[in-house]
Amino acid sequence: TRRNTHCSELLQLPICLENLLFSFFSSYLPACYNYQQPGCPFHFEPVCGSNGVTYINECVLCDTVRETRKKILIVKHGPC
Repeated sequence: TRRNTHCSELLQLPICLENLLFSFFSSYLPACYNYQQPGCPFHFEPVCGSNGVTYINECVLCDTVRETRKKILIVKHGPC
């Protein structure tokens, strides 16, 4: 059965690579200019950051960008 599992994993590799490339090329910068005031609204509109972290909303992601001074893109709307 080990051989079948390995074969199955190899067959899924192209799908994994395709998803990774799509995520990389469809990522975009958050609109942090919309969130200049301190504090973020409490509305739940999750976004997935390029660092693999799900943020409650775009504002929280922007706060993290400002605090860490790291470039974090939005990979998709919704959880990672």
